[in-house]
Amino acid sequence: MRRLTALLTGITLFIGACSAATVDGGPTTTATGGPSALVGSVFRVFDTCDDLLSYYQTNALEMVGPWGLDGFPLYSMGDTAVPALAADGAAEAASPARVTGTNNQIAGVDEADIVKTDGSRIFTITDGVFRVLTVGATVELRGRIQLDWWPQAMLLHGDAVLLIGQVWGGAGISPLEDRVGIAPQYQSTVTRLMQVDVSDPDRPRVDATLDMDGTYVSARLVDSIVRLAITSSPVGIEWAYPDGSGIRAEREATEANRQIIGDTTLDNWLPYYVYRSDGIEREGRLLDCTKVMAPNEFSGLETLSLLTFDLASGLQSWADAAVVASGSTMYATEDHVYLATQRWVDWRVLADTGEIDDAADGFRTQIHLFDTTDPGAPRYMASGEVRGFLLNQFSLDEHGGVLRVATTSQPTGWGFSTASESQVVTLRRDGDRLETLGQVGGLGKGEQIYSVRFMGDLGYVVTFRQTDPLYVIDLSDPATPAAVGELKINGYSAYLHPVGEGRLLGLGQDATDEGRRLGTQLSLFDVTDPADPQRLDTVSMDGGWSAVEGDHHAFTFVDGLVLAPFESWIWGPADGDAVESGRFDTGVMAVRVEGDRLTLADILRPMFDGPIDEKDLWETGNDPWRMVPLRTIVIGDRIFTITNGGVAIHDFSTYQRLDVVEF
Repeated sequence: MRRLTALLTGITLFIGACSAATVDGGPTTTATGGPSALVGSVFRVFDTCDDLLSYYQTNALEMVGPWGLDGFPLYSMGDTAVPALAADGAAEAASPARVTGTNNQIAGVDEADIVKTDGSRIFTITDGVFRVLTVGATVELRGRIQLDWWPQAMLLHGDAVLLIGQVWGGAGISPLEDRVGIAPQYQSTVTRLMQVDVSDPDRPRVDATLDMDGTYVSARLVDSIVRLAITSSPVGIEWAYPDGSGIRAEREATEANRQIIGDTTLDNWLPYYVYRSDGIEREGRLLDCTKVMAPNEFSGLETLSLLTFDLASGLQSWADAAVVASGSTMYATEDHVYLATQRWVDWRVLADTGEIDDAADGFRTQIHLFDTTDPGAPRYMASGEVRGFLLNQFSLDEHGGVLRVATTSQPTGWGFSTASESQVVTLRRDGDRLETLGQVGGLGKGEQIYSVRFMGDLGYVVTFRQTDPLYVIDLSDPATPAAVGELKINGYSAYLHPVGEGRLLGLGQDATDEGRRLGTQLSLFDVTDPADPQRLDTVSMDGGWSAVEGDHHAFTFVDGLVLAPFESWIWGPADGDAVESGRFDTGVMAVRVEGDRLTLADILRPMFDGPIDEKDLWETGNDPWRMVPLRTIVIGDRIFTITNGGVAIHDFSTYQRLDVVEF
């Protein structure tokens, strides 16, 4: 429970990194370079598997106590496992057939999501069920697979669908005697891959499954090649605990745990797999121990694995590379994958000793570059580091051979002060190092980054506590990036999206002068002049919240139309009733972008015409869980809204609801 509490606290800490006191001061630019810009982030490699085991054991002995390896690193929430935009940030262009897919960060690099389409078929995963729908003159619900696990996302290539998700409790896998000598103390987290053949839409067929120790981080697909990242913890270690209270009991438990570490094998530290297909089962160690590396600066005892699969040939074989480090942010282009990791810090101890601010001020995130031009194994190229914490994958961007990174110096909560600020750093590869070229700091002092978007030679950074400064960063000279424009407005944008030449759309929350959030807000910015960004127009939904704030895959933009899901509770007297009650509303905001104006064209409601009074919500069988929009896609002249309860179809021009296919 102590370990679980530590993990959840670390995750909560990062989610809660949202507010800080305002500090006066503006951005500063610094040009840096040379070997001194990189301190201790280059990998070390191991000559033998025994050397790797010794690395795990030696560092574990430094951390172990009477309760085992108590304490976890602070995680970036990162990929929530990422629009068809060009790499230079140009807005998505609709094809003549007008088919939108997943809202990806980089054109040509598909990201795993809960809905996929090829224009004639729609694939969904909701409530543990995989479904196939065909799109013609009518929309038909065809085949389905009821799963005994809960997939989180999928990728599509031809007639092959790859389902990706978590299975708790070891997925029914019993450790082999020569793998783990002692029973697992905790339920392990297992990532499951399931390849499904969808050539017959009425009878989708499971071809193979692959279970792996670890937590799913993110996945990308280029052509038929899948790059998948998972992070795994030590498994099968049953720790000793103090027999009673007191110093002696704790010292004896610590000594027993040191002996347990000395008895571990690589199978306790590296992830295991089980592959199943057509009655054949194969299992073993997931990684080649000779391909596991570690940063020179100790970064934890977790293993971050980057695996490569070819969907054209299936899941039976893969190439691998791994880093002994904690991290959960992945950014990918067609040719490169960047993995961000963090050194291990026990923030709870530092909070107790009053040293937490100093540790956060000096905290650095390591970034590791892999070449993925070869469809086989990813090839490690270089490492670098930046000060501070990443928000998510949009904090990273590669342009013209330069990596641009946006970070905040401190998260909030857990004893941190409010003396945070943000920066944008540029790095370029020099041998096995990502060397710092330049940086611009002092962004949003006392605030946190809420959204980032890099587009060509410009970067846009939104920070927030009470107001929303939108910073425009000139990156045309990577050695001397500069904050050339700033716009302060109430509220914040949690997601930024290009919507035309010189136009940027922000989606987030409106807020009062004191920072109290009022509801969903879309803002249209004129960024034609980087030195003078202006907000041209807004559309708001009082009391609303949009899933786009936490997951950019929920956002759709095509042919000047923004589709953004929302849900809200509205409190007040119902019609003809003096008694205050709640009214629930949900749907998709259909917002037109026309020149300098935003127009709320309509609200597309999938299952009912809202708002609906709280007293009627359950009586009419309108379960909010079934009604809330999860994704919207456009095929031809129809808009498809996917919910847990089914798929609603609306006309693209009139917004009229045409049909509902219920699950």
